[in-house]
Parts: sequence; structure tokens; C-alpha cells
Amino acid sequence: MNDEKVFPLSKREKDVVGLLLQGKSNKQIALALGLSERTIEFHLNNIYTKMQVGSRVELILLLGKTANPVESTVVLDGEILDNGNQPVSPRGAKLWRDTFSLIRKEVAMTIRISFEELENYLRSRPALLGVLIFSAASLTTRFMLTELGLYHWATYALLGIILAAGSITLGMLWKALNEKFNPLMLLALTVLLPLTAAVFDQIYLNTILRNGGQIATSIANISTQAAWLVSPEGYNYLHTERHATSDALWWLTNLSAALLFLLTSISSKRLNRQDISPT
Repeated sequence: MNDEKVFPLSKREKDVVGLLLQGKSNKQIALALGLSERTIEFHLNNIYTKMQVGSRVELILLLGKTANPVESTVVLDGEILDNGNQPVSPRGAKLWRDTFSLIRKEVAMTIRISFEELENYLRSRPALLGVLIFSAASLTTRFMLTELGLYHWATYALLGIILAAGSITLGMLWKALNEKFNPLMLLALTVLLPLTAAVFDQIYLNTILRNGGQIATSIANISTQAAWLVSPEGYNYLHTERHATSDALWWLTNLSAALLFLLTSISSKRLNRQDISPT
């Protein structure tokens, strides 16, 4: 007698389950079926109740256990028909692989949904996104000035150009950037772009400066020195020194970036109003 449980799912609920097993999120299922996410959540709650589970993972595990494929009646060579010590069934191994695959899809889907929700949250709150962008740029700049150290005057100039260009671009295109671009990508660029100045600095120290000589730079309350020296054992090594008596340069950088953003943002708004005003 077949002990397999029969779950009375409707056709729509079966469609939802089929898409769920493909690793699709509620939003993707809703788009595929032409329904709202609230309707999909309603169907899922009914499915959980009928199958007596409390979550998506439990549902996937239960479906993996109850989805019994057609068993082969052919006896394999060496297979023991007695119920005692028989080898692991290929069907059992496949069941474990399928279960692991479903759990992996569930985890990936959960991570993807979390990122999508975070992106939507930041996109709906441009003020918060702006604060995070400026905070990320400010902390990255502070790390390079006081912790990592910048040793060539051109590096400071490059850092200033990057921060100024970024502030002006955000000010002029803030609304379009917030609507069309991924907020998390903007945050990543805010951190990575200033670091290109530090990369330039390290390339200079390990190429041109390595051929001889030394360099010393002093800007505001920050002074740095770098030189390649020869150890008593006879190998070359890079010697660096940096001193920062205050955060004056860092505060000046923050203030300049904020002013550039505000000025360009106000100017772009006025230009847009003039463009749409009747002549």
C-alpha cells in the first residue's frame, strides 16, 4: 500500500510551488504568474498550512522527501534484495543531491531578496543614501590620509580631483543617479574611486622611486617621507614616515565636497525649472 501523503493543492498553488522549486523569489513568481506579491504570499501561506510546514525551507525539504520518482524494477548486479545490509540506493543519493540543491537555491534567493530589499529601501530614502555616500567617501579619505599615508604631491591632487568630480557629478545628476543606478553600486564606487589615488601612490613608490632618491611631501598638517634604503644584509627596502598633527586637511576636504555637491545640486534644479517654465 502506498503511504505517500496526498496534498490537495489547487492548480494555482501547484504553479506557485513549481516556480518556488526553480529558486524564484516571491516577486519573480508574481511576475511570472501575473499576480501581486501579496497574492503570492497568500497562496504560500495556504500551501504551508496544507502541507503542515512553517517556512520555505521546510516546504522544500518536505517536497524533496515526497517527490518519489518511479522506481526501477531491474535488479542491479551485486544488489542485495534482503532488507538487511543493502548498498545505498542511487535514488537516495539523488534525493540528497536534490535536497542540497534546493537548499542552496533557497539561500541564494534569500540573499538576492535581501539585497533587492536593501536597494529599494535606499532608493526610497535619497537623504539617507546621500549621507551614506558622503560618510563612505569621508572615511576612505581619512584612512588614506592618516592610516595608509600618501607620499607624492600628485597623489593629493588626484584625490582632490576625484572627490571634486564625484561631488559635482552627484550634485548635477543626483535625481537621475538615484532612479537609474543601483544604490549599492554607488556606495561601492564611492569607496573604490578615491582608493585609485592610493594605488597611483603605491605604483610610484614601487617603480619610479625604487630607482633611487627619496620624496618628502608636506600639506596642511600632514607630512610624509619615503625612500628606498639598503639593509645591512644588502637588500633594498622601502622606508616610510608620516606625521599628522591634526585633521585639518580631512575636514577641509569634507567641507569642500559638501559645498560642491550643494552648489551644483541647487544650480541644476534652477536650470531644470527654467527649462520646463513656459516661454
